[in-house]
Amino acid sequence: MKRLLVPGVFDVFHIGHLNYLKKASEYGDYVIVAIQEDRVVELAKRTAMVTPLPERVALIEQLRFVDEVVSYIDVFQGPLLAALNVDVFACGEEYGGDPKFPDQTRTLEYCKDNHIEVVRIPRTAHVSSTRIRSRLKAFWASRAEKSKDLPAGVTVLGSFDGNQNLIDEETEREVNLILETISDAKNYSLLDMGCGDGRLLVRIAPFFKNVTGVEYSDDLLDLARKHFGELGQHRLIVADVSCFLEEKTFDIFLLSGITPCLDDVQMSDMLSNISKMSAEHSTCMVRASVSLGKRINVVNQFSSELGSVYTAYYRTVAETETAFLKYGWHCREHFQLYQHRLDTAVWWFEFFRRS
Repeated sequence: MKRLLVPGVFDVFHIGHLNYLKKASEYGDYVIVAIQEDRVVELAKRTAMVTPLPERVALIEQLRFVDEVVSYIDVFQGPLLAALNVDVFACGEEYGGDPKFPDQTRTLEYCKDNHIEVVRIPRTAHVSSTRIRSRLKAFWASRAEKSKDLPAGVTVLGSFDGNQNLIDEETEREVNLILETISDAKNYSLLDMGCGDGRLLVRIAPFFKNVTGVEYSDDLLDLARKHFGELGQHRLIVADVSCFLEEKTFDIFLLSGITPCLDDVQMSDMLSNISKMSAEHSTCMVRASVSLGKRINVVNQFSSELGSVYTAYYRTVAETETAFLKYGWHCREHFQLYQHRLDTAVWWFEFFRRS
């Protein structure tokens, strides 16, 4: 049985702390959490603790993957590691890297000298979980079930309250935007990331040399297949857009409604991959719901309008452009298509790559 020790302060307990402890627990059979005592922390940080030690201990004791909680004073963990007969020492990725805390370095040296395994736990950079990801398919499956009553498109249900005439009008507008931007589409290949039920792809496919649609939800892609009928040179692929990568290149990319479905890491992964798949002078057209004020993160929230829970990340216009610029995409133009909420609106972006 591997005995694991994971130290920390854990003041104002948050999702980063939870992820840190949960990930650390995967490396041991018996998990001991060591919490630093109030006076030492306050002396080092020169600020009062928000949550006193007894409350921090009581809180972490309730975690089902924690077997024991102790507190400590000295930053050097050697005596504690020895007393608890520890086999694995878990710490943050920055542990031992700051010369202001030499006792952290001493602790790592102690582990090396005494054959104690050291595991590094990365910081939580975003709010994300496999549980939320798994619910995404269920959410879109519920939308797909409405296809008989909403033939004009189920993926924009939230914007138009199911009004089929308005959905048709908006679809026509966006199709025209795409075809006006790409005047000689017959010579170009197109990749639609998050093609959904094919609301746009089915309409524009005949104008391109070939199209590829990628969609995470099997149910939505089944609807797209029915809309397409005989695919010919066109492909529809079930895949996670944040992981999808092929060796071939594409001239045109379409991201219609997908960016709010991705957290920052997934968004970054997708943009990195489409940059690798882009031709020398590729164009990327983006339809995205954006925040009109500061960024809005909606995580696993129940919507009475949709009748289900959903997760969305409404970035600002500036934040959206910055995310693309990081991977070499420059904004040629952007404008608002329509406003569907008090604090969010749907915008259209056209990005290009410089040679």
